[in-house]
Amino acid sequence: MSLPLPRGLQGNPDRAAVFFLQNCATCHGTSGDGEGPRAYFINPPPRNFLLASSRQRLNRPTLFNAISKGIVGSEMPAWSKVLSDQEIADLAEFVFQTFISAPQDNKEPGNSGK
Repeated sequence: MSLPLPRGLQGNPDRAAVFFLQNCATCHGTSGDGEGPRAYFINPPPRNFLLASSRQRLNRPTLFNAISKGIVGSEMPAWSKVLSDQEIADLAEFVFQTFISAPQDNKEPGNSGK
């Protein structure tokens, strides 16, 4: 869970917050639940970062790679085409701190996404 970002990068989640809301929340939702306004048109559905299975599997390197390279067979684009490694690191850190490692209440979130 505490694995560092690749290439010695240090992510700054504050720099990525606006980007996430403008570009990622349309699919992943503002709360990371995978229920953004575009989510209903996407198959497979966008990742729900709040599910226990997501929180157990996703770490900084996994997030960095998924953001950078995209996810084959899904709508997740390869952001390395338009973002620098530092911007991807910032975004990975934002997702990690905001949704993956953040304390959650005991309620199981909705089951959309993987």
